[in-house]
Amino acid sequence: MLSLPIIAMIKKKSGLDFINAKDFEVLSESFPASDRLGVNTLKRLMGYAKSPIAPRKATLDALAHYLGSPSWEALTGVQPVESDWMEKAFFADEIREGTTVEASWLPNRHIALLCIGENKFRVTESLNGKLQVNDEVTILSFRLEYPLQVYQVIRNGEIVRDAAGNELGYVAGRQNGLTELFIKEAA
Repeated sequence: MLSLPIIAMIKKKSGLDFINAKDFEVLSESFPASDRLGVNTLKRLMGYAKSPIAPRKATLDALAHYLGSPSWEALTGVQPVESDWMEKAFFADEIREGTTVEASWLPNRHIALLCIGENKFRVTESLNGKLQVNDEVTILSFRLEYPLQVYQVIRNGEIVRDAAGNELGYVAGRQNGLTELFIKEAA
Protein backbone atom coordinates (compact mmCIF):
# COMPACT_ATOMS: atom_id res chain seq x y z
CA MET A 1 0.00 0.00 0.00
CA LEU A 2 1.18 3.51 -0.77
CA SER A 3 1.94 5.95 2.03
CA LEU A 4 -0.81 8.35 3.06
CA PRO A 5 1.04 11.41 1.67
CA ILE A 6 1.28 9.77 -1.78
CA ILE A 7 -2.40 8.78 -1.66
CA ALA A 8 -3.25 12.38 -0.71
CA MET A 9 -1.26 13.62 -3.73
CA ILE A 10 -3.18 11.26 -6.02
CA LYS A 11 -6.51 12.38 -4.56
CA LYS A 12 -5.58 16.04 -4.98
CA LYS A 13 -4.38 15.67 -8.58
CA SER A 14 -7.31 13.48 -9.65
CA GLY A 15 -9.99 15.31 -7.68
CA LEU A 16 -11.38 11.90 -6.69
CA ASP A 17 -12.24 10.64 -3.20
CA PHE A 18 -12.08 6.91 -4.04
CA ILE A 19 -15.40 6.20 -2.40
CA ASN A 20 -16.65 3.90 -5.14
CA ALA A 21 -15.23 1.61 -7.84
CA LYS A 22 -15.93 4.16 -10.59
CA ASP A 23 -13.28 6.47 -9.09
CA PHE A 24 -10.60 3.85 -9.76
CA GLU A 25 -11.81 3.46 -13.35
CA VAL A 26 -11.63 7.23 -13.86
CA LEU A 27 -8.12 7.33 -12.38
CA SER A 28 -6.96 4.42 -14.55
CA GLU A 29 -8.21 6.18 -17.69
CA SER A 30 -6.41 9.40 -16.72
CA PHE A 31 -2.97 7.78 -17.08
CA PRO A 32 -1.30 8.08 -20.49
CA ALA A 33 -1.43 4.84 -22.47
CA SER A 34 2.30 4.22 -21.95
CA ASP A 35 1.87 4.32 -18.16
CA ARG A 36 -1.68 2.96 -17.82
CA LEU A 37 -2.32 1.17 -14.55
CA GLY A 38 -5.25 -1.21 -14.17
CA VAL A 39 -8.15 -0.67 -11.79
CA ASN A 40 -7.19 -3.63 -9.59
CA THR A 41 -3.56 -2.48 -9.40
CA LEU A 42 -4.71 0.96 -8.28
CA LYS A 43 -7.01 -0.57 -5.66
CA ARG A 44 -4.15 -2.66 -4.27
CA LEU A 45 -1.77 0.30 -4.21
CA MET A 46 -4.25 2.46 -2.36
CA GLY A 47 -5.18 -0.23 0.17
CA TYR A 48 -8.69 -0.96 -1.10
CA ALA A 49 -7.82 -4.52 -2.16
CA LYS A 50 -5.61 -7.14 -0.54
CA SER A 51 -2.15 -7.83 -1.90
CA PRO A 52 0.88 -9.36 -0.22
CA ILE A 53 3.05 -8.54 -3.25
CA ALA A 54 5.13 -5.39 -3.53
CA PRO A 55 4.54 -3.20 -6.60
CA ARG A 56 7.06 -3.31 -9.44
CA LYS A 57 9.36 -0.39 -10.13
CA ALA A 58 7.55 0.29 -13.43
CA THR A 59 4.26 0.62 -11.53
CA LEU A 60 5.76 3.06 -9.03
CA ASP A 61 7.38 5.04 -11.87
CA ALA A 62 4.00 5.25 -13.64
CA LEU A 63 2.50 6.76 -10.47
CA ALA A 64 5.40 9.19 -10.22
CA HIS A 65 4.90 10.24 -13.86
CA TYR A 66 1.19 10.79 -13.16
CA LEU A 67 2.17 13.05 -10.25
CA GLY A 68 4.59 15.03 -12.46
CA SER A 69 7.86 13.45 -11.36
CA PRO A 70 10.38 11.68 -13.61
CA SER A 71 10.67 8.61 -11.34
CA TRP A 72 9.56 7.06 -8.06
CA GLU A 73 12.97 7.79 -6.55
CA ALA A 74 12.74 11.46 -7.55
CA LEU A 75 9.23 11.72 -6.11
CA THR A 76 9.87 10.02 -2.78
CA GLY A 77 13.61 9.82 -2.30
CA VAL A 78 13.06 6.10 -1.65
CA GLN A 79 14.63 3.34 -3.70
CA PRO A 80 12.09 0.53 -4.24
CA VAL A 81 13.29 -2.87 -3.11
CA GLU A 82 12.63 -5.74 -5.48
CA SER A 83 15.62 -8.05 -5.39
CA ASP A 84 15.58 -8.76 -1.67
CA TRP A 85 11.82 -9.25 -1.21
CA MET A 86 12.25 -12.67 0.38
CA GLU A 87 14.98 -11.41 2.72
CA LYS A 88 12.74 -8.76 4.25
CA ALA A 89 9.32 -10.39 3.92
CA PHE A 90 7.45 -13.48 4.97
CA PHE A 91 4.25 -14.89 3.53
CA ALA A 92 1.94 -15.87 6.38
CA ASP A 93 0.91 -19.14 4.74
CA GLU A 94 4.56 -20.26 4.86
CA ILE A 95 4.87 -19.65 8.62
CA ARG A 96 4.52 -22.82 10.67
CA GLU A 97 1.88 -23.12 13.35
CA GLY A 98 3.40 -22.31 16.76
CA THR A 99 5.88 -19.81 15.30
CA THR A 100 5.97 -16.33 16.85
CA VAL A 101 6.25 -13.19 14.73
CA GLU A 102 7.32 -9.98 16.45
CA ALA A 103 7.04 -6.59 14.79
CA SER A 104 7.65 -2.99 15.84
CA TRP A 105 6.74 0.35 14.27
CA LEU A 106 6.74 4.03 15.14
CA PRO A 107 6.01 5.56 17.55
CA ASN A 108 6.98 2.95 20.16
CA ARG A 109 4.59 0.19 19.05
CA HIS A 110 5.27 -3.54 19.31
CA ILE A 111 3.30 -6.72 18.79
CA ALA A 112 3.96 -10.43 19.15
CA LEU A 113 1.78 -12.85 17.20
CA LEU A 114 1.55 -16.63 17.56
CA CYS A 115 0.75 -18.44 14.31
CA ILE A 116 -2.33 -20.61 14.78
CA GLY A 117 -2.46 -21.72 11.13
CA GLU A 118 -3.96 -20.69 7.77
CA ASN A 119 -2.84 -17.01 7.86
CA LYS A 120 -4.28 -16.63 11.37
CA PHE A 121 -2.40 -15.35 14.42
CA ARG A 122 -3.17 -14.79 18.10
CA VAL A 123 -1.84 -11.60 19.70
CA THR A 124 0.38 -12.58 22.65
CA GLU A 125 1.87 -9.12 23.33
CA SER A 126 0.70 -5.64 22.35
CA LEU A 127 2.47 -2.44 23.33
CA ASN A 128 0.76 0.91 22.59
CA GLY A 129 -1.35 -0.49 19.74
CA LYS A 130 -5.06 -1.03 19.16
CA LEU A 131 -4.85 -4.81 18.97
CA GLN A 132 -5.28 -6.58 22.30
CA VAL A 133 -3.76 -9.72 23.78
CA ASN A 134 -5.80 -12.77 22.67
CA ASP A 135 -7.22 -11.03 19.57
CA GLU A 136 -7.14 -13.38 16.59
CA VAL A 137 -6.14 -11.73 13.32
CA THR A 138 -5.74 -12.64 9.65
CA ILE A 139 -2.53 -11.49 7.94
CA LEU A 140 -1.24 -12.38 4.47
CA SER A 141 2.37 -11.19 4.74
CA PHE A 142 4.89 -9.36 6.86
CA ARG A 143 7.34 -7.00 5.18
CA LEU A 144 9.95 -4.84 6.82
CA GLU A 145 9.58 -1.10 5.96
CA TYR A 146 5.97 -1.59 4.77
CA PRO A 147 2.71 -1.30 6.73
CA LEU A 148 1.31 -4.48 8.27
CA GLN A 149 -2.20 -5.07 6.97
CA VAL A 150 -4.55 -7.01 9.27
CA TYR A 151 -7.66 -8.13 7.39
CA GLN A 152 -9.80 -9.46 10.20
CA VAL A 153 -9.83 -9.01 13.96
CA ILE A 154 -11.70 -11.45 16.19
CA ARG A 155 -12.03 -10.28 19.80
CA ASN A 156 -13.77 -12.40 22.43
CA GLY A 157 -15.03 -14.75 19.72
CA GLU A 158 -16.67 -11.97 17.67
CA ILE A 159 -15.50 -10.27 14.48
CA VAL A 160 -14.76 -6.61 15.27
CA ARG A 161 -17.14 -4.35 13.32
CA ASP A 162 -17.87 -0.63 13.07
CA ALA A 163 -21.21 0.95 14.02
CA ALA A 164 -22.60 0.20 10.53
CA GLY A 165 -21.71 -3.48 10.87
CA ASN A 166 -18.73 -3.42 8.50
CA GLU A 167 -15.85 -5.73 9.36
CA LEU A 168 -12.86 -3.74 10.59
CA GLY A 169 -9.23 -4.38 9.77
CA TYR A 170 -6.14 -2.71 11.09
CA VAL A 171 -2.98 -1.21 9.60
CA ALA A 172 0.18 -1.08 11.71
CA GLY A 173 2.91 1.34 10.70
CA ARG A 174 0.73 3.07 8.13
CA GLN A 175 3.17 5.91 7.47
CA ASN A 176 6.64 4.41 8.00
CA GLY A 177 6.05 0.68 7.84
CA LEU A 178 7.46 -1.94 10.19
CA THR A 179 10.79 -0.92 11.70
CA GLU A 180 11.62 -4.36 13.14
CA LEU A 181 10.52 -7.84 12.17
CA PHE A 182 11.55 -11.10 13.82
CA ILE A 183 10.43 -14.67 13.30
CA LYS A 184 10.90 -17.16 16.15
CA GLU A 185 10.41 -20.66 14.81
CA ALA A 186 8.37 -23.14 16.82
CA ALA A 187 10.44 -25.74 18.66
